[in-house]
Amino acid sequence: MQLPEAVLAFDTSNYTTSIALMDTSYQLLDQRRQLLTVTEGKRGLRQSEALFQHVRELPVLLKSMESALSQVCLKAVGYSNRPRDIEGSYMPVFLAGESLARSVAVIHQVPCFSYSHQEGHLAAGLWSLGLEMNRPFYALHLSGGTTELLRVAPTREVGYTAVVVAQTSDISLGQLIDRLGVAMGLSFPAGPALEKLAQKNELPLIEIPFSIHQNQNSQKHGCHLELSLSGPETFLQRCLQSGMHSNEQLAASIFHFSGILLGKLMKKAWTLEPLTSLLTVGGVASNCLVRETMETFLKKLPLTIHHAQQEFCSDNAAGTAVLTAAHINQIFTNQ
Repeated sequence: MQLPEAVLAFDTSNYTTSIALMDTSYQLLDQRRQLLTVTEGKRGLRQSEALFQHVRELPVLLKSMESALSQVCLKAVGYSNRPRDIEGSYMPVFLAGESLARSVAVIHQVPCFSYSHQEGHLAAGLWSLGLEMNRPFYALHLSGGTTELLRVAPTREVGYTAVVVAQTSDISLGQLIDRLGVAMGLSFPAGPALEKLAQKNELPLIEIPFSIHQNQNSQKHGCHLELSLSGPETFLQRCLQSGMHSNEQLAASIFHFSGILLGKLMKKAWTLEPLTSLLTVGGVASNCLVRETMETFLKKLPLTIHHAQQEFCSDNAAGTAVLTAAHINQIFTNQ
């Protein structure tokens, strides 16, 4: 019996170790994910700590996929090797996945391909919705370390070109949410626990001040809009320390604030270039309260919003597997 052809993909981001097995018709056969451990009260991991945990977890995850791997003919291996597809983009954590991916490829004598972590997010989001974008579109990449609005265009080969249209100049929305949650005594990452608290809130929402400004060097750097979240963080920490607001009220307010901020950011960008589609990806993008608030703010804009399936919003190797399968299919087509 001929075994189905498949690809194996690795993603080792700041806080998640992930492996995915996908056949060449883009069916996800198996996947394994493990959140990295953050000490109670800490607001994150050093790169060296995260890298050590990835090295420890990868063999365990690969062993748990042994049965699925034995039932396929491996045609290629893929991995994420950098945060973004730009010169100088680098984080040591990706070395863990790269090392194992290249070793597996050598053992099986198959090609090995690398992609950026951000490309993986975009591919996973579109794949999870069964979408193919043939024209430029906007994408919001909202994760623990990234808050970026991108102008994305498919390439002639595999993957995407992504230009940052708007971004934060300091911390990301994910960091803002996690820092507030940890200050409340919640475990890191704090998003899911904060969302449960927010759903219990019955008090008026707190208005959190923020501003978006035009980047004076936009022609040189490509980014047109910037915002700072250090001010909102200071405001929220003071609200928490004052004892005048419940945790539920603060939780609901930060998610409402996030949705309004993203809506205003998107609206300003749309006035510069009115693209018709928006894709949201990343862990923060899976939050229902943020999604609903942003959608309400943008409802009068002629813009179709596509939210990646929640399971594939957070860090995963499925998107890298999609790109790897596309690469192999392209090679077969050109032969």
